[in-house]
Amino acid sequence: MAKGYRPVDRDQAFLLPPAMSDWLPDDHLVWFLIEAVRQLDTRALHTRAKLGGVGRRGYDPDMLLTLWIYAMAHGERSSRQIERLCGTDVAFRIICASDIPDHTVLASFRKAHGAALADLLTASLHLCAQLGMLRFGVVALDGVRITANAAKDANHTETTLRRLAEAHLAAAEATDTAEDALFGEDNRGDALPEQVRDRTHQGRRIRQALEVIAARQAAEAAAAAERAAAERATARDFVQALADLDRPAPRGAAPKGADPAELAHARWRRARANAQRKQDAWLARAEQADRAGGYLPRGKPPAPVDEQRLVRQAYATYQQTLAATQPAGTDLAATQPAGTDLVPTQPAGTDLVPTQPAGTAPVKTGTVASDTGTSATKREPRANLTDPDSRLLKTRNGYIQGYNCMDAVSDDQFIVYADVTQDANDIAQFEPIMNGVTQVAADLAAHAAPGPPERFTIGTLLADAGFNSDHNLTADGPDRLIAQSKSRDLDIDAITTPTTGDPPPEATAHHRMDHRLRTPEGHQLYKRRSPLIEAPHGWIKDRRGLRQFSCRGLTAVQAEFRLAATVTNLLRLRTLGITRQTLAHLTT
Repeated sequence: MAKGYRPVDRDQAFLLPPAMSDWLPDDHLVWFLIEAVRQLDTRALHTRAKLGGVGRRGYDPDMLLTLWIYAMAHGERSSRQIERLCGTDVAFRIICASDIPDHTVLASFRKAHGAALADLLTASLHLCAQLGMLRFGVVALDGVRITANAAKDANHTETTLRRLAEAHLAAAEATDTAEDALFGEDNRGDALPEQVRDRTHQGRRIRQALEVIAARQAAEAAAAAERAAAERATARDFVQALADLDRPAPRGAAPKGADPAELAHARWRRARANAQRKQDAWLARAEQADRAGGYLPRGKPPAPVDEQRLVRQAYATYQQTLAATQPAGTDLAATQPAGTDLVPTQPAGTDLVPTQPAGTAPVKTGTVASDTGTSATKREPRANLTDPDSRLLKTRNGYIQGYNCMDAVSDDQFIVYADVTQDANDIAQFEPIMNGVTQVAADLAAHAAPGPPERFTIGTLLADAGFNSDHNLTADGPDRLIAQSKSRDLDIDAITTPTTGDPPPEATAHHRMDHRLRTPEGHQLYKRRSPLIEAPHGWIKDRRGLRQFSCRGLTAVQAEFRLAATVTNLLRLRTLGITRQTLAHLTT
């Protein structure tokens, strides 16, 4: 029977076993990751390693990489916290072998080897293939928006940035003047107070933000010019279809950009042609009745064509449009479009110009749209002063300052593609993802790996409605299922209006895809998309702690996101039963 507590003797020798290999059990995660890093191709990390020369020897890049991987596996991405854990956590102490690296070494390693860390995703896929664990088949792809290491309030317009730049230059000039007076023009003044030093590189970041705004303005101007050209072509086709009296009148309102005078003239001509047809039909019936000795058609005979109400209204609208769009003093009679066979003759006894016919809506004479298709009240482009590469992105919970991260997941939930973009829309990213996945599959199939080669064949790509477009539906590549609406609507359509067989041959790409998604086979296949892709997103955000990037700049966050994908793949191997001993057998 115990009559006291266990002794607490902190001076006891050999509190831990003398060998590090005995500090933790063999099935601990740290041993698995140490062996996994040993199996990865990390030659790119050693090209810049410090070997030879004066000074202390550098740290092993594989050891530093293992520290980062193990830390990210536990949701830790701070170099300072990793340094502290190397002194207090047994697993971290085992990785660094009690030779604790400074946090500046860890941060410099991640910054200097960004491209090599990004390429580790491919290395992890090769390791998965060697273990026979990777199977493509159905590949789900999607985008996830992750917050940048910057605040939304740091977004500024070009005007504000230029004002900040001028203030920064003025402050620098004032500081230089004061320093010259205090220290002399030829003295550095090493004892300069800290508060007047500029260690934030604000001037460089302001210039970078201005360059981002200039590039976005140029891109928006080019896109606006393309939209304006497309609008003008659509408007021209609409007016031509309206002016062609042998064709039915096009439905709907006139497209934006249509010439008001040409549109009004075409409508007047069509109204006059319709009136003429009605009058000819009435006269034909009257002539037929007269020959048969019967009665004339019932109703009042139609008025002359140019005196009918709809024709008069259309003609008055046409004249008012000419008066509103032509310069002052222009002869309206000279504005008849070339090639027309109708002369706007005013019927006798009528007062059509400039009186607006009763019951007609007034003609709108507002500002004519410019060739660029942009409005004068369009919001001025902005750039983020803290991280100019980040963008303001819309999410279901509002707007964030961040990046749009794209990834694709294989049939057995390994991340086979990962990239970071600045595009707020997913549509333009479908083809890069498809090409990237195809290239990875071909690269893995080209290497001798155990297992059947057909496991590297892409069966069907699954994408949500954010990737839906004519180009993405018809682009060359593997088979694909792209949603035409939200998942709940797809489920309702598949239940209420199911389909079977092939779609009609004259169906468009969207109709063919909608038909396929409403078949039992297509609906069941698309339902796999969400479980496949959303689980890795949860692992990256929740388990890796990547809800906000710790780095800044597009290149740096790409490396950070791909490293998180690499860690996720390695931990996926362990979840599927791969052990330290299994990895060690690869090199034996």
